[in-house]
Amino acid sequence: MQVLDRYVVRETGSSFLFGVSLFVAILSAGDLLFRLARMWLQQGLPGWKVVNVFLLSLPQLLVYVLPMASLLGILLVVSRMSGDSEIVALRACGVSMFRFFAPFFLFSLWVCAGTVVLQEIALPFSAAKLREIWEGETSSFLPVEGRTFFRDTSEEGIERIFYVREVDPEKALLWGVVVQEYDISRLRRIINAEKAQNTGDRWVFENGAYYEVNDRGEVERVVRFKREEVATRETVEEVLKTRKRPQEMSFAELRSYILKEKARGQATGRLEVLLWQKTAIPFAALVFALVGMALGISAPRSGKALGIGLSILVVFGYYVLFSVMSTLAEGGVFSPFWGTWATNILGGLGGGVLLWRRNRL
Repeated sequence: MQVLDRYVVRETGSSFLFGVSLFVAILSAGDLLFRLARMWLQQGLPGWKVVNVFLLSLPQLLVYVLPMASLLGILLVVSRMSGDSEIVALRACGVSMFRFFAPFFLFSLWVCAGTVVLQEIALPFSAAKLREIWEGETSSFLPVEGRTFFRDTSEEGIERIFYVREVDPEKALLWGVVVQEYDISRLRRIINAEKAQNTGDRWVFENGAYYEVNDRGEVERVVRFKREEVATRETVEEVLKTRKRPQEMSFAELRSYILKEKARGQATGRLEVLLWQKTAIPFAALVFALVGMALGISAPRSGKALGIGLSILVVFGYYVLFSVMSTLAEGGVFSPFWGTWATNILGGLGGGVLLWRRNRL
């Protein structure tokens, strides 16, 4: 049986690589390549940076592409083997459908693990490198806002809302800082500083002024300063983390961010949905393995064209249902877990029933 397993994995691997190339081409042919071509031809972004941006954008695409490509690879291999009567020969030798499925399941586990590695390691790394490229260029290239807001509630009874024009992560400096400082009931002070630095337990503001506000909301006093300090437990690293999109964070980073937002009394429904999506999307490869095998057996001699069409149809249906359920979870109809995992569970049950029925024939 090891010969069969090696044969199946080898055949699936070659079809899988074809699927990766196909789906990357399809997904990048629209918005990504169009934006890169415009930056290169119209805005003068150097060619080597265009290539860098494309390569660094691949991890975000591949998180979705790898499970899709596993579906196509398995469907093509199973349909070819079914059309060539290889599956009939295996059944005549006493090989059950579930035993035949074992190498496909193993291959899908590898795809799942690879997707997790991409999502947890490669994607945050590539997002950070992309930001370095954008911030090294003029603002016309910048795909995200350079300005950022964040909140600091680490000092008991005090809430500070920071507006920062620019962040220098290498020197741990904030430039162009405006801070609104609230106590329990009202705005009590506005700090305007040229720059600010975090020293571990304090924010140190330099070259600015603060405006004291009375109970009527009027500025009562203006104090200019060379240096002003306030207590904090925030770090510049945590500030930079809030500048990442949640999709660019690792599971641990996003979970930590959610806990912090909950402690601040913020709604975290959407973030929790994104957190569970980071577990559901990689495991879609296992669901696609079941569905791909069932479809491949049902459509012998389908050929590559029909196999590609079936794969696109299944992927489209999967992600439409996945998006609908996730949206309902964000609205509170389902819990974040059930909203993101329901599609995997339903798809797995459907594929398992089809495989069980084929095994009984």
